Amino acid sequence: MRRARPRRTGASTAVAAVVLALATAGCGIRSMDVPVDDGPAPTRASCAAPEGAGGTEVFLVCDARVESVERELDRQAPPEEPAQRIALANALLGELQGDPPDEERAAGFTTNVPEDLRVTGAADDRDEPLLRLNRHPDDLPAFALAQVICTFAQSEVFADDAPVTLGGPDTAADRRERQYTCTSAVRHRPDTLRPAAP
Repeated sequence: MRRARPRRTGASTAVAAVVLALATAGCGIRSMDVPVDDGPAPTRASCAAPEGAGGTEVFLVCDARVESVERELDRQAPPEEPAQRIALANALLGELQGDPPDEERAAGFTTNVPEDLRVTGAADDRDEPLLRLNRHPDDLPAFALAQVICTFAQSEVFADDAPVTLGGPDTAADRRERQYTCTSAVRHRPDTLRPAAP
């Protein structure tokens, strides 16, 4: 009578453990001895603009788009002269620069507009009015440019719903001005911002 071979359970278990470890390593999963707490899942900003008393719309960044908030702005008569347009445009830029008030920050609003951005000149002797910045529009971050475009478009700097035409310094004569419109796509996807077709 033939004897039954003894079962090598210890060796089989060891081999299975090695195979499992290799398979796990191949999947890019590492075993961990301690639990990891990454904190709560990220929450979306409310983007609920606080009620403003002024009625002047400026656009800030919130939840990967630009949204309007109301600010009180000391406005004079509608800007008809280039100097008046420059003054109003710079006042609007001032509202976009620096940290928003606490109530707006609590709702998730921030700004990307550089603090040194200025309007340096205006031209009305053309088919479309032009504002010159101290930096060319191509050199601005996309979200900052979207903030400026939509804020200017909703103000008296440009006629209602008119294209916003921006240029760089006079010294950048080799770089053409750009024409933009504040569309829904610009507000909701500033990273895809492109100048309007000439």
